[in-house]
Amino acid sequence: MSALIPTPRLPVTELPNPRPAVAEEARLAAIASYRVPGHAGIEDLDAVVAYMAGTVDAPIAMINLVGPDEQCYPAEKGAGAPYSHVPDELSFCAYVVALRAPLEVADAAEHPVFRDNPAVVAGAIRSYLGVPLIDEDGFVLGSLGVFDDEPREFTPAEQAVLEIQVRLVRSVLSLRRQVAWHRWDAGLLAAQGRTLEAVAAGRPLEDTLDLLASATAGLADEADADQEQRLQETVDRLTAVATKADGWKQALLRSARQDPLTGLANRSHLLDTGRAALAAGGAVLFVDVDRFKEVNDRGGHAVGDQLLVRLAERMRRYVEKELPGAVVGRLGGDEFVAVLPGVDAPTAEAIGHGLAAVLVDEVEVGRRTVRVSASIGLAMAAPGTTLDEVLSLADRAMYGAKERGRGVLHMVDG
Repeated sequence: MSALIPTPRLPVTELPNPRPAVAEEARLAAIASYRVPGHAGIEDLDAVVAYMAGTVDAPIAMINLVGPDEQCYPAEKGAGAPYSHVPDELSFCAYVVALRAPLEVADAAEHPVFRDNPAVVAGAIRSYLGVPLIDEDGFVLGSLGVFDDEPREFTPAEQAVLEIQVRLVRSVLSLRRQVAWHRWDAGLLAAQGRTLEAVAAGRPLEDTLDLLASATAGLADEADADQEQRLQETVDRLTAVATKADGWKQALLRSARQDPLTGLANRSHLLDTGRAALAAGGAVLFVDVDRFKEVNDRGGHAVGDQLLVRLAERMRRYVEKELPGAVVGRLGGDEFVAVLPGVDAPTAEAIGHGLAAVLVDEVEVGRRTVRVSASIGLAMAAPGTTLDEVLSLADRAMYGAKERGRGVLHMVDG
């Protein structure tokens, strides 16, 4: 057995101010890392305080984790929580923390400091013996102590009982902390796995981030400083992965739905959305760019592509402004379609005439200026009419517009 640490019997003037030692942030962080659930929260330690009380023949025994003006008893016998908020300047255990050594008070009622302790004033305590509870990292977490309701001097053998129990308490706390760390690590891995599964399954970004927040909420509540940093780094990394994956998914969806040159709906997406849009009737405008072949042949494909992009953007802005909910897309080449859901014939004609006006353009090709326009065919869709039928009518109407001089709107009856 190691030699006993002499029990201080210091004059009042030599007792250190316990507050700086008790309030040390690193020490408080060490206490928090053990995740003690509160008063009488560790059943594994009940036998320790029972043994201390029985062997020393004291009515009160406790294991005390000391915080600023607050005491937490993971295990205690005969004391109870009423004395868990004692100012540091009056707390026996706070002085043990400050001294980092055992402390004995033979008669607290006659002691200039401890006579004002609430338990002493209440007559519950007259004498005290406590030893420091120092963990494997060197932090004084608190103390193991016994109290008597009568004045007494404790023996070296009784002090030895407490110091031997410190080793057991330290081992129990250390094991509990390791188990808690492993459980926390497992929770972090599980949260990461669930989030990555959601990403792999292609779940919406908002749902994935909600899942991540839910899976890590409990971990944040239990994390110490190092774990908080690890948790934040993991959340940031998973958020970046989910966001990037969602960006790729959206890009794939756009490529599946959008015309790569103009950004309008491609043929497949146009037909799919157009069918739904015309379910309750409406109209279709079939647009063909006049003299586009001449621009393409003389100026090259780059000039032709620039023209199509320019006209497509004008078409999209104009039609969506005139009729929010309209669907504008490119069938292919220089052919475009605007599906106008729910409109009557006069409204459709007005939109068609306006569209013909905004699609007039001029293109410099070599030494020539080519005036470009659009021939537009209009066909109305009665409820129940298929999009294919209306497109066929609008296509026929577009050729009628070309026969009438190009750059105009022509409507056919269904």
